[in-house]
Amino acid sequence: MSDARELCLLHIGKTGGSYLRSILRHNRKHWQRPLQLLRHRATLENTLENFGDSRQLAFTFRNPTERFVSAFYSRQRQGRPTYQFNWSADEAVAFLWFDSAEQLALTLNSENEAQKSAAHFAFNAIDHLQSNLAYHLSSPEALRLSKDQIVACADLRDLDAVLQDFMAKLGVPEFEMPKHPKRHAAPAPLPPLSASAEAALPRYWDLEYRIYDTACDIAAELGLSRPVSDLGQRQDQAGQAR
Repeated sequence: MSDARELCLLHIGKTGGSYLRSILRHNRKHWQRPLQLLRHRATLENTLENFGDSRQLAFTFRNPTERFVSAFYSRQRQGRPTYQFNWSADEAVAFLWFDSAEQLALTLNSENEAQKSAAHFAFNAIDHLQSNLAYHLSSPEALRLSKDQIVACADLRDLDAVLQDFMAKLGVPEFEMPKHPKRHAAPAPLPPLSASAEAALPRYWDLEYRIYDTACDIAAELGLSRPVSDLGQRQDQAGQAR
């Protein structure tokens, strides 16, 4: 029997949302329950307001370090080649100050207060950085309180490996892959961050990493993550990535 409750698929930027949504749209005839494929501004909080407390949630997420690099260069390209979204006025100013993700991350630790303020401005101006995990999922506490409403969530790194189970939890147990699923990906490999730049991010973005760890825990509880022995190992891996 299908579940009549609304299932809201959040679209957190740069976490594989375009890819997943293209698969779901291709298989619309196989949906066994109502699905809301929501836009970037949908959040844990406003879906509660818009769909009521019976609504259920699904989303993908991503390590904040990886997402930072992808988000910076995606907006620097104005979404090309997959999309074309012009800069806002504030984004234009941010990209005048910073021409690389490395520079922006390092400036978070600058002793020059004007430069540090510019870095903080850029984080609030660049769309995919402003619309971060905290924007969509609020806090580790809010995410944990909503756990019973979360039908499916997966780290982008795991999505292909758990896609069959993820789709089944959405009510699409039988599906076919489109020939060309949409991927909002960079046209060329992105430059990696230095160790110093990676270390600067969690000091500024501590909430992001705590939300990420909580989402990883929930994904594991749902059986939608690749095996990781424990939280400490995951944090060690994230620390090496930072």
